[in-house]
Amino acid sequence: MKVKLRDFVELVKTRVDIKDADVANYISTDNMLPNRGGVEFGNSKLPTTKTVNNFIKGDVLISNIRPYFKKIWFADRSGTRSSDVLCFRATNEKLSKEYLYCVLQSDSFFNYVMSTSKGTKMPRGDKEAILDYEFELVSKEKQYDKYHSILLLERKIYLNNRINDNLLGQLKVISDNYFSYFTFNKGIVPDDWEYKKLTDVAEITTGYSYTGKELVDSNIGMATIKNFTRNGGFRSEGYKPIVPSKNVKKDKYVSLFDMLVAHTDLTQNADIIGNAEPVLTTNSYEKTIYSMDLVKVVPKQDKISKWLLDLVLMSSRVKFHCLSYVNGTTVLHLSKKALREFEIPLPKDYKELENIIDLTKNYLTTVSKNIQENSKLNEIKNQLLNKYF
Repeated sequence: MKVKLRDFVELVKTRVDIKDADVANYISTDNMLPNRGGVEFGNSKLPTTKTVNNFIKGDVLISNIRPYFKKIWFADRSGTRSSDVLCFRATNEKLSKEYLYCVLQSDSFFNYVMSTSKGTKMPRGDKEAILDYEFELVSKEKQYDKYHSILLLERKIYLNNRINDNLLGQLKVISDNYFSYFTFNKGIVPDDWEYKKLTDVAEITTGYSYTGKELVDSNIGMATIKNFTRNGGFRSEGYKPIVPSKNVKKDKYVSLFDMLVAHTDLTQNADIIGNAEPVLTTNSYEKTIYSMDLVKVVPKQDKISKWLLDLVLMSSRVKFHCLSYVNGTTVLHLSKKALREFEIPLPKDYKELENIIDLTKNYLTTVSKNIQENSKLNEIKNQLLNKYF
């Protein structure tokens, strides 16, 4: 039976006092991830208004700005949200909230929202038109049959992401402790260790300078500054497809486990600039390059293990070092000297670090495999969404 959303669902409009809001549970379009990626807490600021929109566990939240990004989240907690985030809530017992969530994340729904949206440069969904969207309402038993396998896939993706967060978090702690072992003020190192500038052991190169006309569908992907997140991570999805208009030198390409450093930041508080993260997937692209906003750091032959290089560059000490080399006002960028003058303590015999090198290799390899598995799981999930909804 075909029914309209408005007969079974409401767009929640309730508000609460801003004093009851917490940034840890605040949702805006900025911390909602594209392509049904959920949310990333801690990347938004609370509004300055006296009241704010709220939501409860089990609601479905969708960004109403540029619906083609497909930003949606099935709330696993209660919290507050910006006015540009729509909140859907089932109002009829014949419709389960899980089934509603799957209906609203289908391509059919997002295509409908785009077809009825208002605006061109920054389209917004028409709320009244959205409530006229028609979907197939089946029995509760059949609803379960359709959404159950989809939610199981999402659960596995979520667990893989949690494992990855844990492994990368451990590596960052190990990296910080690696440096903390020394006084590091031109200080004390064992006789069989020495400080070396990064340029002594690694090649540092800037990325590809591109134009907007080159950003078209292709089998070449490009990592950009937008892959870096405000909370210190690197988003492995969302590489830009590109067709270079000129010859791309080999040093502009990246491979798995190459280290990328944010060279530019569009904000004035330097949230991203100086952050260093390893490349953990090249997605499904045949080749991957990196943009001029980034710097690639790779080991010189026989000078340092790439796993050790990745580990030491994941330290927060790199970020702190780079902050003293920031230039610009509106657009911040790193001085070329920033990474070149960074120094790291290294043993003359790398056998001393075999255990830590093996650990880094195993952790980063596991994270990369989990990301690849999640990509395949998402493909299956999208196929089921298109099949059932």
